[in-house]
Amino acid sequence: MSEEGRSIEVSILGSSFTVHSRYEPRYMSEVIAYLKERIREVQATSNIQDPLKIALLAGLNVVDELLAKRGESSREIEEITERLIERIDNSLVEN
Repeated sequence: MSEEGRSIEVSILGSSFTVHSRYEPRYMSEVIAYLKERIREVQATSNIQDPLKIALLAGLNVVDELLAKRGESSREIEEITERLIERIDNSLVEN
């Protein structure tokens, strides 16, 4: 199947549509399942009934998770870099 021809049928909060993507349908199914789980969490923890608001809050939660992970990765890279610099400095002093 060509990249342009990859599509998957989606049904979220009473709306059905087709998503066209460059990614494999299996991967897109995982993405959709993840979003649906976040939607269920919003529904379980709020009294919101409007599907659009539920979807937006779930999307905001997913973006929050992404940005938090990016921040963790950045801090981890900084720590590794600092340790490497320290090792290099120590080896230069010893030689």
